[in-house]
Amino acid sequence: MQVLFVAHRAPFPPDKGDRLRAWRHLTRLSELGPVDIVAQADDEASARVAREGLAKICREVHVHTRRRLPALGQVGWALVSGASLTVAWLRDARVERSLRELGARHDYDLGWAFSSGTGPWIERARVPRRIMDLCDLDALKWSALAHDQAGPRGWVYGLEARRLLPLELGLSERCELSLLSTQQEVSDLCERTTPRRIEVLTNGVPWEQSSELPAPSEAPPVIGFLGQMDYPPNVAAARELALQVLPRVRERVPDAQLAILGRQPTAELRALASPGVIDVTGEVDSVPAALGGLRAFCAPLDRGRGIPNKILESMAAGRPTLVSSWSAKALQGVPGRDYLVADGAEGRAELLAELLADPTRCDELGAAGRAYVRTHHDWNVVLDRVQHLVEEVTSGA
Repeated sequence: MQVLFVAHRAPFPPDKGDRLRAWRHLTRLSELGPVDIVAQADDEASARVAREGLAKICREVHVHTRRRLPALGQVGWALVSGASLTVAWLRDARVERSLRELGARHDYDLGWAFSSGTGPWIERARVPRRIMDLCDLDALKWSALAHDQAGPRGWVYGLEARRLLPLELGLSERCELSLLSTQQEVSDLCERTTPRRIEVLTNGVPWEQSSELPAPSEAPPVIGFLGQMDYPPNVAAARELALQVLPRVRERVPDAQLAILGRQPTAELRALASPGVIDVTGEVDSVPAALGGLRAFCAPLDRGRGIPNKILESMAAGRPTLVSSWSAKALQGVPGRDYLVADGAEGRAELLAELLADPTRCDELGAAGRAYVRTHHDWNVVLDRVQHLVEEVTSGA
């Protein structure tokens, strides 16, 4: 089987949510036959790293460095012409050339596209069948971000939400198979159109990497949060933990602390750091090791899309995990047994204070969460489903 794989961001190194999902899928596809990839990278240093990593599993690697000034010009024109800003940002003549040349050299059985912005790429590619991994509905993500942002930025987010949604709906109608990460995403799509074929494909988690971590009861009373810390929903979650949740917890557990884990924290978040109270770490060398230093994990994410990998990683690390009712919709476990659910600073603080004061409950909840991800989010099981779906699509089933 020959596969053409396209991605808006080169999936190497697999060190964040979208790259990790794409990398895992790409790895399994490469086991079925030769795979060629066309993708973009933000700069030449990133492109070189990606080319070297992807060359280990791909036959041909075409990773193009984004030309920011032309891309910004295209976005400016899209603003006034009514086109999607995402599509304009990704448009590149070198990508088009790579797709033409690959189509002339190889007879593909399948085209696989990651993220709706690459939909125009894969629809112009010379492939007989297409799988579109939407992962999440980006248009609804932009819509949610528009509600959180005032001024010009919020206006632009809302504009892109309205322009990108028809593209995403159209892709689901035309591609042989579209994939989304949660049932909620599928429901949101099906409320707006009738897709040709839609399937839920959840994310996996490498739980084996966290299997030797100590029990949470052995950790100090530290609450943690993990993420890309310049992403607005993550910034809002970290702010709530630091300014509203932690002070309430410390009224009952005076030595409670907060660890904000993750790369590129904003200046606002760095200013929250306080020795012995709040640690803003920046990028961590090992996510499992960083999670292993926590007694509890809290993800107060009230907006966003899809399934947050940070929640799966926390449960894989055996940390008792508190999520919002929004995040809980993406999970298949039993609240109160596999994880806790609470909304609002007071409710979250109450549950976290109880956890920090009850090491036995921490260990029980952590063990149940780890068992949950082993059952529902094992990468081997997820990738077996990828292979099954590919075989169905390419056989015409």
